[in-house]
Amino acid sequence: MRYLHILIAIFFTIQGISQVSAKKQRAIDSAYQIASTKTNPINLRLDAYRYCCWKTVYLDFNQGLKNSSEYLALAKITTQYDNISKAYHFLGHSQIMLGQFEEAEETLQEGLEFSRENDCYRGIAEIHGDLGNLNHNLGNMELALKHHFKALDYALTYNSTVEYARAKINIGEIYEAQANYKLSIETLEEALNYCKYHNFLGFKSSIYESLGDVNVTIKEYKTAEKNYLKAVEFGKRLHNNNRLINSLNKLGELHLEQNNLQNALNYFKEALDAAISIKAIVLEAKIRTNLARLHLLQKNSKEALAQINLALHQFEALKIKDDLDKAYIIAAKTHNALNNKKERNAYYQKAYTIAHKSNHIISLKKASLGLGRAYEESGDLQNAIKYYKKYNAFSNQIRDEDGIKEIIRLDMQDLYKQKTLTDSINKINEIKLLKFEYNKKEERSKLKNYIAISSVITLLFLVLCVAYFYNQKKKIAVILAKKNKVINQALKDKEILLKEVHHRVKNNMQVASSLLHLKSKNTKDKIAKEALLDSKKRIDAMQLIHQKMYQKGNYQQIDVYEYFNDIVTQLLKPIKTPQDHFIVHGQALWLDVEQAQALGFILHELIVNSIKHAWNNTEAKKIEISISKTGNEILFAYTDNGKGLPEHIDLANTKSFGLKLIYSLSTRQLLGNLSSNNTNGFSIKIKFDAR
Repeated sequence: MRYLHILIAIFFTIQGISQVSAKKQRAIDSAYQIASTKTNPINLRLDAYRYCCWKTVYLDFNQGLKNSSEYLALAKITTQYDNISKAYHFLGHSQIMLGQFEEAEETLQEGLEFSRENDCYRGIAEIHGDLGNLNHNLGNMELALKHHFKALDYALTYNSTVEYARAKINIGEIYEAQANYKLSIETLEEALNYCKYHNFLGFKSSIYESLGDVNVTIKEYKTAEKNYLKAVEFGKRLHNNNRLINSLNKLGELHLEQNNLQNALNYFKEALDAAISIKAIVLEAKIRTNLARLHLLQKNSKEALAQINLALHQFEALKIKDDLDKAYIIAAKTHNALNNKKERNAYYQKAYTIAHKSNHIISLKKASLGLGRAYEESGDLQNAIKYYKKYNAFSNQIRDEDGIKEIIRLDMQDLYKQKTLTDSINKINEIKLLKFEYNKKEERSKLKNYIAISSVITLLFLVLCVAYFYNQKKKIAVILAKKNKVINQALKDKEILLKEVHHRVKNNMQVASSLLHLKSKNTKDKIAKEALLDSKKRIDAMQLIHQKMYQKGNYQQIDVYEYFNDIVTQLLKPIKTPQDHFIVHGQALWLDVEQAQALGFILHELIVNSIKHAWNNTEAKKIEISISKTGNEILFAYTDNGKGLPEHIDLANTKSFGLKLIYSLSTRQLLGNLSSNNTNGFSIKIKFDAR
């Protein structure tokens, strides 16, 4: 009788979908005692093992691995094929969760072959789903999708509702990974409705997490956060630790993307604590990679190094390739921040190798840039140029792919907005209809027939008038909305094109600058070398203006105060000593791009001229620059404490290319007045009108 009571308790508990609370741990321990006692009847032991596996493989992966291994060993000595198939499913799932992918592949293939030979149809559907999840973890998306569709077919054919829901969720997740966002949302919402109808609460955490992933991709961040929080809520309520950790980690990534660093840190820490508590090493490694990235953003390099070292140890120990290239990139950046060049170069090379095998373009771009800079530092110019070229190729490829994804995201956002608008209109119509019916009943009960008929006629007339004017207004609104949509789309297209033009110009100038720098290193002729370096510096000054426009998103005006500071840093920082004094006076001042660029060229030539001719080697160097605006007049002033210009030099008729460029830009391009002074050094002032 005592065993009969236990079996009844097990039967009713199994009706849920693998949810267990901490309070039921004693029930699991009691069931395991029954299962492991060899003197008990074998059917009783199998039922007890099945219960233990059901309640542990989704909660404690190590305990689940132990229970499922013992369950399979016991089931194999019987002819109970459904129990054997179920044990293969539990064991393969536990191995996947612990990152034992090779063992999981062997277990699941063996279980699939057994289930087919013995017509265990539900087991076939389950194991196909497990093989799909395994290949998803390994990055084999097409093979994963193939397994999930097979699971769906078996579930439909043999009416397995649980496996049908699981297959739909898995297919929706893979569609998202393949950028089929519309298909992904449709599949996941279908799965959500199916689970609501069948009361499958255990799957809701998974579905909301997957919906959140799609929302992030199409930049619906508020909706994504709501879905992730729902996934966390169901994960906690149903003790689904795997989904709970994933959702917390993705909430952290979402806030990291939006630069909410403190919120991101809180979510990552909560996810890490949960992963450590259940020994989910794969998830722990991914969370630690994210933490290292966050600490780098906070300039906390030592903590970033500690986290990424732990993550890499876990990735490499388990031979996990998914996200390993990202971890290597973070490791390289961390060592770069700590000035560990040897380790940095090694990790960039590892990242490039892994990313090349998996064709992960973003990691290939980052690794190529890192290797190009590393080879340039070491003087290996041939390899430096090779990787810079690869960096440009990958950058162009990513921009092309991003352009396609941007179109898909805009299309999905339009669908969301249309759906929201339709729902709002339906609600308004329902409210209006209810109000109309209520008023109609009230008048019918209070007024006599004559007044009622008159009121109805009047009301109908008014309704027709309102409907007519409403219809006219609606038509006008539709026409205006279409025109606004076309205008907005054209504006966005032009903005994207303008960004692309400036970005490509900046990249081309960066390549030209790098090539001039490399050529100057191989040039022995002093005059030629100096000319190459001067040309490089002028290109760098031109590149700065495009960089400012691209970063700020303003293609008409530039903050010249910030621009001057960047030029001073670029040219004077390498020669500055503690006794030197270089300063830019003024405050933020936005000028037309062409005028700002002309001033940048003038400042560049003045600084270069001061560096070459103004001081003796022993003198303390001093340069003061100021830019100010009074009314519409701009005053630019430059002073150094050097030797000054020779007395015979006339700026208007000089043969010096630099001074001639200064005079030409001041008088012809800026249409300004130029004056100079050689007292106590050299000074020059330029006055012109702002555009």
